[in-house]
Parts: sequence; C-alpha cells; structure tokens
Amino acid sequence: MKKNLKQLLEIGKNAPLNGEFGIKACKESIKEFIEMCKRHGKEKSLYQLLEVYVERAQADELYNATMVYACWELINGC
Repeated sequence: MKKNLKQLLEIGKNAPLNGEFGIKACKESIKEFIEMCKRHGKEKSLYQLLEVYVERAQADELYNATMVYACWELINGC
C-alpha cells in the first residue's frame, strides 16, 4: 500500500538525527545535490526534490522516508 506524504513524514521524523543515514546526513546530501545541479545548469528546487522523494518512497519500500522528512524540514527552514 502506498503511503501518502503525511504517513512518510510520520515515519521519517522518527529517524535518528545523527549517523550515516540520519536526518542531518540526509539534509547534507540534499544540499550537496542541489549545489551539484546548480553547477551543471540544471537547478532543482526543494519542492521538485520532495515530489521525487515521495514518488520514490511510494514505489520502493527500501527507499528511506528520512529523505522525505529531511527535505520537508529544509523547505520549512528547520
């Protein structure tokens, strides 16, 4: 069953803050990806990435909802 954004955020907020796959690491990964896209002239917004992350989390159970949550926090300035 596909999870909606609210469900993915609930799962993701329970992820550890630190560590290799924690919320902080996911935020850094997102920021680095955005910078890489800018350098290559293919700018992406956090909203575009959130859409991609939600779709991926819905399609792939192995994909981590923490990325969805981390992107949501970046959008909201957290």
